[in-house]
Amino acid sequence: MQIWFIFSLVFALIVALFAVLNSDVVTINLLFSKYQLSQSVVILISATFGALIASFISVFSKIKGSLKTRELKNSIKQLESKVNELEDHNKTYALENPIKEETTLNEPLDFEKKA
Repeated sequence: MQIWFIFSLVFALIVALFAVLNSDVVTINLLFSKYQLSQSVVILISATFGALIASFISVFSKIKGSLKTRELKNSIKQLESKVNELEDHNKTYALENPIKEETTLNEPLDFEKKA
């Protein structure tokens, strides 16, 4: 987070320096009017609008990310409760149905005895 802030400050300084070095007057033609402004003002206004648009888009992506995180956390809670439920069911089943005899590797299995 801090690296982005530092990068933004350095970029703003570069844009400001570029704007000050280009201080010639230019004519801006809009649909029905013309304006005479300094290039530095045009550059600074353009950079400001670009930063605002980028911030606006960033807010939407952060909101989308937080909604996805919330959805995934809810999914994790549901899956954890399902795991706990199945573990309890497994314990109950194991207590109700104990293993009666153990087979070893040397003993033939049931289907081998019939053959």
